[in-house]
Amino acid sequence: MFPKPALLPLLLACLQSSFLNAADLAIQSPKNYQVFQRADRNSGTVRVHGRASEGSDVWQYRFEGKSAEGTPLPETWRNFPTPLQKDRFDFLTTAPAGGWYKFEIRGLKAGATNASGTVEHVGVGEVFIVAGQSNAGNYGSEAQLSESGLVANFEGKSWELANDPQRGAGGKGGSFLPAFGDALAAQFHVPIGLVPIAAGGTSVREWLPEGEKFAQQTTTGKGVRPAKEGGWESTGALYNTLASRLGELGGLGARAVLWHQGESDAGQARSGYPADRQISGEQYTVFLGKLVAASQKDAGWPLPWFSAQTTYHSEQDPSDVEFREAQSRAWKTGLTLEGPDTDALRAEYRQGVHFNAAGLRKHGELWAQKLAPWLETQLARKSASGPPSPDYKLVWSDEFDGNALDSKKWKHRYPGPRKDGFNDPSAVSLDGQGHLVLTCSRKDDKILVDMICTEGLFEPKFGYFEARVQFQTQQGWWPGFWLMSNSVAAPDKGKGEVDDTLRNGTEIDIFEYLRIRGDQLQHALHWNGYGKAHKSIGHHPPAPDLTSGFHTVGCEWTPDYYAFYIDGRKTFETQQARSHVPEYIILSGEVSSWPGDITKAQLPDSVVFDYIRVWQKP
Repeated sequence: MFPKPALLPLLLACLQSSFLNAADLAIQSPKNYQVFQRADRNSGTVRVHGRASEGSDVWQYRFEGKSAEGTPLPETWRNFPTPLQKDRFDFLTTAPAGGWYKFEIRGLKAGATNASGTVEHVGVGEVFIVAGQSNAGNYGSEAQLSESGLVANFEGKSWELANDPQRGAGGKGGSFLPAFGDALAAQFHVPIGLVPIAAGGTSVREWLPEGEKFAQQTTTGKGVRPAKEGGWESTGALYNTLASRLGELGGLGARAVLWHQGESDAGQARSGYPADRQISGEQYTVFLGKLVAASQKDAGWPLPWFSAQTTYHSEQDPSDVEFREAQSRAWKTGLTLEGPDTDALRAEYRQGVHFNAAGLRKHGELWAQKLAPWLETQLARKSASGPPSPDYKLVWSDEFDGNALDSKKWKHRYPGPRKDGFNDPSAVSLDGQGHLVLTCSRKDDKILVDMICTEGLFEPKFGYFEARVQFQTQQGWWPGFWLMSNSVAAPDKGKGEVDDTLRNGTEIDIFEYLRIRGDQLQHALHWNGYGKAHKSIGHHPPAPDLTSGFHTVGCEWTPDYYAFYIDGRKTFETQQARSHVPEYIILSGEVSSWPGDITKAQLPDSVVFDYIRVWQKP
């Protein structure tokens, strides 16, 4: 049936308005039913990302709904923290734990809305990656549904309610995930995000990164290829999926990995497979250790793993002592945390090696029972300051008392032009209330900032370094808290060997903060100087409410590794570019196009340091 002629102009106008809004605004994150991992009991960081027309004067966003505590969210619109960058927006913001929330964006032109977009379901809760073999996937006898409606599934591109079969995992039947998610949602009152990647019939060997070698082919002969020097090696296909999901979730984007695998490695010779493909329990633990270590390296932080005891084949072969001991050894050595013992689920819960409907529900309950007490402990932890272990002793600090910078502890570094700014000692002051204030301001045709350091005054080797800081609010400049050795740049000058950071040292950026990134800090390492030989690694962890109040940021520098912390939470760890030479502390403000357009900044703007403290082990 066609519309009446009189209605055609109105219909066309509506269609044009719809098309204009669709063209003017595309929200790519958050996605519908997306769950963001909360950082603490009350809040988490949400990435807001997409494309928008520059036809609006102001862009705003808000969340609507009730938090996990039942409190209605304020209906106030918030301005984007920075202007659009070439019709793109990409920033992190903080939202209360809970959901589902409605997320809205609007553009205003002369005070009126001229573009808008909505995501109906967004959550801030708990996210888990689920890996392993068939009983971690969709091989149960009956598909299960989430009764709470608070459990969502992510397969790498989109989020949906987590009803079986779970997208991203093998099989077409039922899984334990709806029951598991419902149990956690009922206890913690937040949405649960599940990222299933399990593949049926897989050996732990198939999950290793590409090129990892071993003597025995896998039981099924899948997931491996002949190694050039003999034996076999993993193709890395399954591990690549895990690494990809970690990247898609972002830094600190999941609470833990749940690992349910072992049936394909335990006692396979007894099941009629070639005996020369059987690995030992000791080998199993070694391979699992390699898998966990690789995932934590790619994640950039010590991502926790839970592992189950699972060796059941049949009622005639219900458990394997050797592999059960191997799986429990992973718990006892701290490689993984203790998951459920699903070998205890016998015939009444089974249909063959897989679970029936009752078994799937029981399986989910067992996982929730193991995780809930641990999760309560994680949520009970409060933002902390100070070193990660009690054997550190305070050796140096500046609490910034008084009215002038302590010349016995600090000196000004590189006065004069630097990048797009001008280092001027007047940019650093003490406010008389225990704070150092580093200010970015305009004077004539210059942007004034400054940089101070402890060079020649205090140059420690190893320790835990921490600042308590309130960050700036404007784009175009950025503060830093970092360590430096004069020999870092030596390879560029023909002194020292390339990559010999043990002797040359490393630039250790404990933090740099770009306002255009919202609730996201940067940790980084730089070495081999700053020319053609230069190398670096970095990590950009989210942290709630970086744009308000004070936060602690620290780095543990040891002979063997660096570990970075934000508000007492470890956010990055690496063994690369280890420095074994004394280094001095730098506090800096710098100006360039990297953190945005300084001409759009409202200056003066300041970063405030409450203290700098250094601890070392005796």
